[in-house]
Amino acid sequence: THPNLFTKAVVSTQSTGEEAAEFFRDHVLQREVEIEVEACDKAGNFIGYLFLEDKNLSIELVKEGLASVHSSAERGKYYDQLIRAEEECRAARKNIWKDYVEAVVEKEEPAETADSNTTAPVQESAESEVVVTHMDSCARMWVQKCSEGAALVSLMNQMRADLISNPPLKGSYTPNYNDICAAIFPVDNNWYRAKVLKNHKDTGTYDVLFIDYGNQANVSEVASIAHQYRSPAGAASECQLAFIVAPEDEEWAEESMRELSMMLNNKLLLKTVSKLGGVDQVSVSAGGTDLATHLLSSGLVEFEKQKNRSRYGPLMSKYEAAMSDARKNRRNRFRYGDFTSDDAAEFGYSK
Repeated sequence: THPNLFTKAVVSTQSTGEEAAEFFRDHVLQREVEIEVEACDKAGNFIGYLFLEDKNLSIELVKEGLASVHSSAERGKYYDQLIRAEEECRAARKNIWKDYVEAVVEKEEPAETADSNTTAPVQESAESEVVVTHMDSCARMWVQKCSEGAALVSLMNQMRADLISNPPLKGSYTPNYNDICAAIFPVDNNWYRAKVLKNHKDTGTYDVLFIDYGNQANVSEVASIAHQYRSPAGAASECQLAFIVAPEDEEWAEESMRELSMMLNNKLLLKTVSKLGGVDQVSVSAGGTDLATHLLSSGLVEFEKQKNRSRYGPLMSKYEAAMSDARKNRRNRFRYGDFTSDDAAEFGYSK
C-alpha cells in the first residue's frame, strides 16, 4: 500500500462533499495520473498535488466550486493559481459559493509620510517598556515591546507546531529575496520567522534576517509558512539612540558595547524622538539612566549636532553637558586630550 496523498484544496461543506467525491471519481478512477509530493506529515502521509493530463485536480475542484483553498496551501507553489480560481468561482457564485455575501471593508485614509532621507520630527510618543534583542553597535539596536511578548510566544509555538506536524521536504522550497519564511537558527536548531537577504545558489544556503529579533545568520534550512505567520510585522524594531555616533575605532567600539550591555539588565523605557532614514531615533533609559547620556559622559561616543534647536535644543544641551563632563575628567577617548572626530578630520587623522 502507498501513503495517502492529500490535495491542498479541501472541501469546505458537507453539502458538496458527495459532489466533490463524484467529480474526483469520474476524473481519476482507472486513469493514469501523476503526483507531485510537496511534504510529508508526521503520520507518513504524502501531501501534494494530483495531475491528470497536465491538469491540477486541486485547481479543478476549486474552479467547480466543490472545494475551498485550505490555509496550508499558502506554503505551496500553486497557491496563486488556487486563489485566482477561488476568486473567479466565488464571483460566479458556483456551488459552495452560491449564497456567499462579500463583507464590506471601510478603507482607511493613508497617513502622511516624511521623506525617508531627512530627520523628521514625530509626535511625542509615550514611553514603552522594551527589551533589547540584538545590537549592531552601541548606538544601533533592535528592540521588542514587552507588551507584545505573549503574542510572539503564541505565534512561534503555533508556527513550530505546524512545521513539526507537516515537516517540509528539504529542497522543495526556494525563497526569493525579501520573502518572509521560516528558517532554522543554527545555534539552537529552532524555527524562527526570517526575511531572505541573499540566496547563495552555489552552497544552497541563505543569508536571512530574523525579523522578531534583529540578528542575521547564514542558514541552510528554510520553509514556506502560511499567511497567518507571514503577515504579522516583525516583533523586533530597528532603532538608533538619537543622533549618537558609534566609534569607528575597534577598541572603543568594543568598550562601548560592553558598557551598554551591562546596563541592559535594568528596566528599559523607550521614547521615539524623531525618524531618520526610516529608522526611529530614540531615547532609552535603563533603571532611570539615559543610555545615550551615559555613553557620552563615559567618553565612549559622540553625537551629531542638530540645527533644529527649537525642537532638539534640550536634548542637544544635555548631550553637550555630558560630553563636556567626559572631556573635563579625561574619560576613555578623552584621556589624552580633547580629541573628537571633527578634530580628526581637521588634522587629517584617519582611524
